[in-house]
Amino acid sequence: MLEILFIPLAIVGASLIPKRKMNDENKIMEIFKSKNICVKRGENVIYPKKIRISEGIGVKTYSYSLPLGIAANQIEPIKEAFENGLNKDIDIKFNGLLHLVVAQNKLPTKWDYSMGLLNENTWEVPIGKNHDGVLYHDFEKYPHMLIGGTTRFGKTVLLKGIFNTLVTNQFENVNLYILDLKAGLEFYKYSGLEQVKKVACDLMEASEVLESVVTELKKREVFYRENGITNVVETSIQKRTFIIVDEGAELSPELVSKEAKPYAQYCQNLLGEIARIGGGLGYRLVFCTQYPVRQAVPAQVKMNIVTRISFLVPEQVGSRVILDEVGAEDLPAIAGRCIYKVEKKRILQTPFIDDGMIKNFIGGAINGENRRVVNDNRQIENDNY
Repeated sequence: MLEILFIPLAIVGASLIPKRKMNDENKIMEIFKSKNICVKRGENVIYPKKIRISEGIGVKTYSYSLPLGIAANQIEPIKEAFENGLNKDIDIKFNGLLHLVVAQNKLPTKWDYSMGLLNENTWEVPIGKNHDGVLYHDFEKYPHMLIGGTTRFGKTVLLKGIFNTLVTNQFENVNLYILDLKAGLEFYKYSGLEQVKKVACDLMEASEVLESVVTELKKREVFYRENGITNVVETSIQKRTFIIVDEGAELSPELVSKEAKPYAQYCQNLLGEIARIGGGLGYRLVFCTQYPVRQAVPAQVKMNIVTRISFLVPEQVGSRVILDEVGAEDLPAIAGRCIYKVEKKRILQTPFIDDGMIKNFIGGAINGENRRVVNDNRQIENDNY
């Protein structure tokens, strides 16, 4: 009788033993298998091979060698499967090995711009924070930038952060022309600054400002040519001229009134000229639109801009307009969350700054109070892993 009772009791006892929780390493391998990240050689199925696991500040990196026949670009499309499976933020890197950088904590939903972000006398601008630290964009390496995304998700805040950094870091060397085509509501208040040469508030003013910039640019082009200069970064010239466009859709001939079309087309032609030849001459274009449709971004501008930043967009078409690929439509609805793309995509949380904070920073710059602070966790956008 005891033997008869033993088997059922053993089964019941086994069912009460808690199952071992699957760790991230095992979950990753299960995802490889479920997504068929493998090659078949005869009867053998070969999956990515774990090489090492390393830990950093707030992250754990799982490094794998990929079997011959598996391309690195086959991994990016299943990033969402990793994030859902591990319930953690993931960054994917490749440098001969596949690196899955698994964040041990979620990205912040908000963090404030601070004095510690400034790298005085450089053209490095903090774009956002991920699990590797703060990522900086260096306008000396990539002179132009395209920004897009749905309204209220952080584009203008990012522009103000860029503006504040340029004025504070390069108080003596930066010239700013700002096309604030939302009636000047965001940037006209700064038109009294010495560094701000002009704030255009409508299409007519924009055409006049851009015409004067291109006239100056052409003169500088002749000077460079006659003096054998190829690029401003190879000279001792410290001055840089930034053209910031806040709401580029207002310059689209296809999106404005019939009467305004000639001015819009003229502005687009001038912006194309700046994007095409301005970088080597010390001109930097930051073009921003809340309407990421094909008509809003001039082709000549887009094809000459390497750096792209997209906040949340409602559809894949908006992501393709800004990034040339999908992804921005899947961003969480968090103000400040964006995709930054140069050689690859990175998901960042941009720093928050408002007009009151800018006033304090610029006031400090005027009084010489800011000091260079190097953030040991900073990243420059083209750093290798």
